[in-house]
Amino acid sequence: MIARSARLIFLTDTAIILSTMISSLVGARALGPAGRGDLLIVVLWPPVVAMLAAMGLPTAYRYWMAKEPERVSRLFSNAVVYTVIVGLVSVTIADIVVPHLVGSRSEQVMTLVRLYQINIPAALFLNLMRGLLEGTRRFGWAGLARLLSFVVQGPGFALLWMLGHLTVASATYTLIVAQTLSTLLGLFAVYRELRPRWQPDWTEFKTSMNYGLRDYPGSVADFTTLRLDQLMLGAMASNVAIGLYVIAVRLSEMTTLLADAIADALMPEVAAAERADRAEALTARSLRLAIYMHLLLLGPLWIAAPFMLRLLFGEGFVPATGAFRWLLLAAGVWSCGSIVVSGLRGFGHPGVSTVAKFSAAVVTSVALILLLPRWGIIGAAISSLVGYSVMLGIALFGFAKTRQLRLWQNCLRPQRRDVFIPNWRTLLGIRGNSTAVG
Repeated sequence: MIARSARLIFLTDTAIILSTMISSLVGARALGPAGRGDLLIVVLWPPVVAMLAAMGLPTAYRYWMAKEPERVSRLFSNAVVYTVIVGLVSVTIADIVVPHLVGSRSEQVMTLVRLYQINIPAALFLNLMRGLLEGTRRFGWAGLARLLSFVVQGPGFALLWMLGHLTVASATYTLIVAQTLSTLLGLFAVYRELRPRWQPDWTEFKTSMNYGLRDYPGSVADFTTLRLDQLMLGAMASNVAIGLYVIAVRLSEMTTLLADAIADALMPEVAAAERADRAEALTARSLRLAIYMHLLLLGPLWIAAPFMLRLLFGEGFVPATGAFRWLLLAAGVWSCGSIVVSGLRGFGHPGVSTVAKFSAAVVTSVALILLLPRWGIIGAAISSLVGYSVMLGIALFGFAKTRQLRLWQNCLRPQRRDVFIPNWRTLLGIRGNSTAVG
C-alpha cells in the first residue's frame, strides 16, 4: 500500500509540475514579465486564506479517516457546514484585507484580485475532501482532484494563446473554472467511494478541531517558509520583478520532484519499521541520495540558466538568471531538509520538526525584510536559501541528537552501497518493506 501511494504521489506531482510549466511558458510568452507578475498578484492570496481558514482540519480528517473510517458521514457533513460558514466569512475578510496587502496596482488588477477570492470556499472544501480520500488511501482520486485544476489551466492557457485571447483577465477566469472543476471532482469522488450520509455532529467537530489545531502551527510555519518571499514581493515589488521571480521559482521547483516523493514516502516507512537501526539507515540514505541528485543537477543548470530562460520564456526573462541560480541552491537545501523532517515525524518527534520549521520561518522573515528592499528578487532568493538552511541545520541536529547518531559518520558520509540500484528503488517506494534496506 505504501509503495503504491508513493508512486501515485510522485506521478501526480510530476504531472502537476509539467502542467504548471506549460501554463508558465504560455503565460510568460503571452503576458511578458509585467503581465505574469499581475497574474501572480491576482492568484496569490486566496490559497493562503483557504489554508489559514482550514485550521488544520484537512490533517485531522486524514488521521480520523485512517483510524476510524466509520466517521465519514459526520466528517463530510461537518465539512459542508464549515465551508459554507467559514468560507463566506473568509471571503468577506479577504475582500477587506487583501487589497491592502498587494500594494498599489492597476484598477483592473484590483478588480480581478477581488473576483478571484470566490475561489476561497472551493479551495477550502477541496482540501477537506482530499483529507477524507487520503485518509482512506484513495490517493488516486485525491490526486486526480488536485491534478484536474492544473490540467485545465495548462491547455486552457495554450488555447487562449493560440486564439490571441490570453490576457490577465482571461487567465483569471480560466483558473476559477479549473478550481471549480477540481472541487466538483473531489466531491464526486467522496460520494462515489465513501457514500457519506447527512449527519452533522458538533462533538465530532470539536474532536477534529482539537487534532487540527495541534498540527496547525507547524503547517502555517511550513507554508510561511515556502511562500513568504512571494507574499512579500506581492506587497513590495513591481509586477515585472514578481513576474521574473515566479518563473525562477517554477523552474527551480522541478529539481525537487524526486526528493519530495522520497520525503512523502519516508515517514510511514520509518513509522512502520520494526527495527530502529534500519529506519535510521533508511532516513540517512534518503538524505544522501537527495544530496547526490542535487549536486549532479546544480552544475549544468547553473551554467545553462540564462540560456534556459531565453529559450523557454523569451529574452525578457533573462534577468531572472541570478534569482534562479540562488533558488537552485535553495531547492537542494529544502529537499534535504524535508527528508530529515519526514524522518523525524516517522520516529515520533514532531516537536523537533516544528521547531525547525518555525525557526526557518522567523529567519526567512527577517532576511526578507533586510535583503528584499536592497537586492530585489535576488535578495528574496537568498532569503529562501538562508531560511531553508536553518531548517535543515536544526532538523539534522535534532535527528542526530534524538537518535544518538554521529552526524558525519552515520548520516552524511558517502557510502558505496548508496548507488546500488536496489537501494534506489527502495527509497523511491517501489518496494514498501523497510526491512529490505541493509
